[in-house]
Amino acid sequence: MARTTERIPLPPAPDPSRPAVILDVSMPSPSVPNAFVLPHGGRYLLFATETRDVTGKKLNMPVSESTDLATWTFVGDALPNVGRWATTDATWAPDVAQIGDRWVLYYTARVARLAPDTQCIGAAVADEPTGPFEPLDEPLVCQLDRRGSIDPRHFLDVDGTRWLHWKSDDNADVEGTSTASIYAARLDHSGIGLATEPVPILEVTEPWEGRIVEAPQMTVDHDGNRWLFYSGNWFNQAAYALGVARCDSPIGPCTKPFDGPWLASNAQGEGPGEASLFEGHDGKVRIVYSPAAQDYDDLTSVRPVALGVVDYDRAGPYLADPAAAFDRP
Repeated sequence: MARTTERIPLPPAPDPSRPAVILDVSMPSPSVPNAFVLPHGGRYLLFATETRDVTGKKLNMPVSESTDLATWTFVGDALPNVGRWATTDATWAPDVAQIGDRWVLYYTARVARLAPDTQCIGAAVADEPTGPFEPLDEPLVCQLDRRGSIDPRHFLDVDGTRWLHWKSDDNADVEGTSTASIYAARLDHSGIGLATEPVPILEVTEPWEGRIVEAPQMTVDHDGNRWLFYSGNWFNQAAYALGVARCDSPIGPCTKPFDGPWLASNAQGEGPGEASLFEGHDGKVRIVYSPAAQDYDDLTSVRPVALGVVDYDRAGPYLADPAAAFDRP
């Protein structure tokens, strides 16, 4: 399929008011933001942002499992300890990949001994995908000149090279005017080091994005075209939404073909974002995301997990029939 830079209409979801299935995930908390799903060994593992169990014990990286994406069982904490560089009050944005004979977990955490809003990306390794993961002593990516780095996502390209995408955290200066960027770097053979210098591949260019592009996830369609899913604007506002860009390579250049966000506020929630895509055991590509923004005025606000099916046509990715979201015979 030839590359195009024309602005084209968004392909509609079957029912734009209810584009996905809201999951009943077994977790210690009803709020499951930053969900990441890993298919493995005939089951699905869902990792999420830190929470606490019924006794008040902190879980840095809670994980649940399912065989059909519909019924979930809580497994435990995949990351009992964070790296020495990090504090223990905010561990989030998980991503897990098998690299060689071990598993690597990428995560975001606050940096100890720095301003409380400074966050960076860590890595940890384990023999099993559910952990326990042992963290590296130092962060993997930490762009202090851009107020930190968050939202890591591993990408295996069609040529077998492995990449890490993430977001610079410039907007941590809430009252400032600087804008965030999405970055890329090739991972080394171990998966816990960078083999190339980071390069920016996506910038804020659209009004709906505000000052922010974040939560990147690169995928490849049926024809080998690369698509970068991302979130734009503030995660605690109804303007938060999902966008997509088409990229020539893991390090760009990337273009935004759609005239507006790919998925915005709808009847299921205001401010959908923080997407993760995966191919199910049945071959279908699925997306999980938070259908509702965090409400800072209500600290008990719940951010559930939405599950949808993604397919591709001439225009690019679109949300297919949500009735096909579950993996059932």
